[in-house]
Amino acid sequence: MKKGFLLGAGFSYDFGMPLASELTEIFFAPFNEYSIQNLVHVLSQNNPYGAERPINQETILECLTLLLKYKNENQNNKNEKDYKPKNYEQFLADIQQLEEFPNKTLSDKDSYSYLFSFFYEIIHSILLSYQEISFGGLYCKNREWFSNFCKLLSDQETWVFTLNHDIYLEALAVDLNIPITYGDSGNISFPISNNEMGKTISLTYSKRCELTKNNQNFYQGQFGINLVKLHGGLSELEYKDRSIICNQTLNKKSSFELMVDFMKVKNMAYYHGGRKEPSGKDRVITNSDGELDIIVKSMLTGGKKYSKTTNPKDGEEKLLIFDDAMRTLDELSIIGYGFGDKHINNRISNAMVLNSNLKIVIIDPVHNPLPDFLEQFHYNLRIKKVQCGIAHWIEYCYTGEWNYQQVEALKANEQERINIRKSVEKRL
Repeated sequence: MKKGFLLGAGFSYDFGMPLASELTEIFFAPFNEYSIQNLVHVLSQNNPYGAERPINQETILECLTLLLKYKNENQNNKNEKDYKPKNYEQFLADIQQLEEFPNKTLSDKDSYSYLFSFFYEIIHSILLSYQEISFGGLYCKNREWFSNFCKLLSDQETWVFTLNHDIYLEALAVDLNIPITYGDSGNISFPISNNEMGKTISLTYSKRCELTKNNQNFYQGQFGINLVKLHGGLSELEYKDRSIICNQTLNKKSSFELMVDFMKVKNMAYYHGGRKEPSGKDRVITNSDGELDIIVKSMLTGGKKYSKTTNPKDGEEKLLIFDDAMRTLDELSIIGYGFGDKHINNRISNAMVLNSNLKIVIIDPVHNPLPDFLEQFHYNLRIKKVQCGIAHWIEYCYTGEWNYQQVEALKANEQERINIRKSVEKRL
């Protein structure tokens, strides 16, 4: 049987990463009536696009007022049964939509773009902190409950498509000695900084134009994970005008070694006059000649992760791999995904039509109704729903029984999750 997985935030929950609702609460928390007035003043003093293209103070106030509105609505309606909270991605999508209104000036558009970048950095920083803080705690504590993960995989290659930005699937594969690849064909090295030219970080890479399902560097007909990060990642970077996708090397002896490299990637920088050059989504780093260079964070968020139509396009090679792989799969296990991305849902629906052998298993501890787009396929056991966490499902598939010791152990993580969140909020 040919198997594939689609991973949402629920896959990394037991390792300490946040769900979208938690991330939204942390993101909204610092903003109030007082802080946004100060922030409007501070941000409007900046000229990211040059003095001839000043930032629009009214537009900044508009966006921050919208943020505060969403935050207050969530707080005031949190106990309402039918209320659907506004999450951080919806807020970012609304900023992107405002930028597209036809009556907007260049100053308005610059301001929306600048604010999106500002909020992007906050989200990225929160997730980065979660990755660092949770690794030594819940990941190391709970990976034992995932020890039979390999039993879920196919004897042939297994395609894993993740919507998460963390490195916990890679860490798990390394610790369990499961072969894993991004399909990368090349190697590239960068100094940590121009102050530390002797210390380097080695990355693997793929040329975007060569990234296809039939890439010879993906596993074909043999045991192993082909990993595709559909929404980018904290450690994935884009280089040379996005033509090259760089990743951490995966030939490690342990997840600890993987985390050491993760921190090296985080610390890549360039110094001028003794000061670290500031970075945003475009990261300022040092190239092999000791010169300033630019590499781009790949994390996708907001309302423009991908285009609205499903035809193949430059820059959407990962989605094409997703399409091609699902045409050959017998089973797609969807883990901890809330079906909030249309570009993903549309492709799942298309695959169910084009591949009559494809069956879907939805694994989620929260009891949610079947998404509307899947209702038409709910026949002949093509759709199966399992109400549990991924660790519980792994154990059940391996033993045929529920492990109640495991259930209680994972329930006991709640205090540790609270501590991780407090640490992240303190950093923020």
